[in-house]
Amino acid sequence: MDLEIRSSETITAAVVADTHIPDRVKHLHQGLVPALRSIQPDYIFHAGDISHKRVLDELEEVAPVFAVRGNRDFLFSKTLPVNRELNLNGVRVYLTHGHINPYHYWKDKLENLIYGYRIDRYHRRLLTAEPGADVYIFGHSHHAENQLRDERLFFNPGSCSVAEKPDFRLSFGIIRFYQDGEVKGEIIALE
Repeated sequence: MDLEIRSSETITAAVVADTHIPDRVKHLHQGLVPALRSIQPDYIFHAGDISHKRVLDELEEVAPVFAVRGNRDFLFSKTLPVNRELNLNGVRVYLTHGHINPYHYWKDKLENLIYGYRIDRYHRRLLTAEPGADVYIFGHSHHAENQLRDERLFFNPGSCSVAEKPDFRLSFGIIRFYQDGEVKGEIIALE
């Protein structure tokens, strides 16, 4: 377990993914850090494709960061895991980038080309990777998702740097872990 916290307070986690700095953009979105500061999260979870350590350094100035390695995070191969297991107020969280391995990465590329983006592929993949989680936090697709399915939350904050079709939206997310084990996710658009 990478983090286990039981609190009498609500635990607030900001969630970001797919920052892609500097491989696709030069800097974090100008509104991201001020928005994070205004929320005052207890933690920040980064769901991969960080690309450069300075991203984590900037986020650490706001709150402690727990990050995983994405398919573009070659520089983190020795320092970041591919997934993390967390327990916040009794809620089991699986944090991963979502590509799982090179096979699934290329399979996704092909299926996206042929069929377009489909969230069901991620549901199946994540449930197989960690069947015991209550919350699945992932990135990779650049599509924001905040879906409750069979009493499990599937949460992708979208990309805060690189918008992709069909919605072309930049975003990040917030998940609140309440004392009674209730969980609420929210997607926040970046203007």
